[in-house]
Amino acid sequence: MKATNPLHAIFSVAWKDLQVLLKDRGFLVVVIFLPSVFSVLFGSINQKSLDNDRASITLPVALVNLDKGTYGEQIVKVLNGIESFDIQTPDSQAAAEQLVRDSKVMAAILIPAGLTDNVNSYKPSTIVVMIDPTQESYSSAITGIMREVVTPMVLVGELSYGIRTLLADYPAYQQADEDTRRGFEAQSLAANMAAVQKMQADPWIKVEAKNSQGKDLIIVPDNIFAMVVPSFVVMFAFFIVGALGADLLKERQEGTLRRLIAAPLPRWTIITGKMLAYLVIVVAQVTLIFGAASLIFDMPLGKSIFGLLLLTIAMGLAATGLGMMIAAISKTDRQADTTGTLLGFVLAGLGGSISFGVVPLYKGGGTMEIVSKLTPHAHALNAYDMLMIGGKGLVDVLPEIGILLGFALVFMLIASWRFRFEQ
Repeated sequence: MKATNPLHAIFSVAWKDLQVLLKDRGFLVVVIFLPSVFSVLFGSINQKSLDNDRASITLPVALVNLDKGTYGEQIVKVLNGIESFDIQTPDSQAAAEQLVRDSKVMAAILIPAGLTDNVNSYKPSTIVVMIDPTQESYSSAITGIMREVVTPMVLVGELSYGIRTLLADYPAYQQADEDTRRGFEAQSLAANMAAVQKMQADPWIKVEAKNSQGKDLIIVPDNIFAMVVPSFVVMFAFFIVGALGADLLKERQEGTLRRLIAAPLPRWTIITGKMLAYLVIVVAQVTLIFGAASLIFDMPLGKSIFGLLLLTIAMGLAATGLGMMIAAISKTDRQADTTGTLLGFVLAGLGGSISFGVVPLYKGGGTMEIVSKLTPHAHALNAYDMLMIGGKGLVDVLPEIGILLGFALVFMLIASWRFRFEQ
């Protein structure tokens, strides 16, 4: 009997199983409908809570601008654009100071007269931030914001002064009229500012926020769906474990598997075909849910779609490999289904898909972090977090993808060792 092409055999088995799976409405509800519902429900609740928390944090501030130049106007424009500031504009410095003394505002920001001229002529100026003594806990936040606001203007002043100092030694500059000199200065300043902006976008020295134990701080994204949706997607992706194991054992019990191995097919092609069918389901699940969340709720997908795809495939291989291992160690299809479901909840809890606090277990430190990282869930979630929230690229998540593939390989080796094609 002529042997069948292995690739053709794999795709034939996969297509047969896909047709069966797509007809199983209960299975589709579990892998597509439930994660979508939970993601929308919990994402909407958490997003509303986050928006309310942010909206409730407002800092009433009095602002007086005595400068008549460009830099004073820029500071006012920037401060008015800060959502956490509730800006009041009293008529005078004295009125602003009185608001602070009466505790009607947390601080008064006083922009001095002549600020623009002083910056252009490289002379010192002082922006006064007067803090209400009864609310000093907010002083560092307000003064920190002000330092960030004035830093670009200080930089412009430094560059302008340096450019004028250097150009003063050139005869062409000395002999030029005032307008030509300003043109030279503006051109040099623009070139230097472009270099500075490039350096800020990709700095030589980068700063990462850590807590006292040296762990990365948990960053809550503006769009909470970027945290919630991957958690439910990963949890429900591994719910196929029980279904895959039960399906394989059911075919063995009903004799379907015996007929397949009687055909001129290598046994590994049968297993690979079944894994491929469930892998397609996982990839389709993630693609549909992520796509819908991005279109409907503006959930960020990060800058590496290819990274998301490879990560999802690696996660799917780990899930299908675990399903094969469950089939290998279970005696009946019901036992495999029950074991897979229970294991799905346990791994989801340990891996961080089910949250027990603000910090997921795989970032919480101590023994529980070590235990959490023994699950594929933790590595899948960490990689999704890096791509979708942290702005990382494919190269950054390759270690996590490698670990997921390692899980898949271990599960498959155990399955190959223990699984019996015939009862």
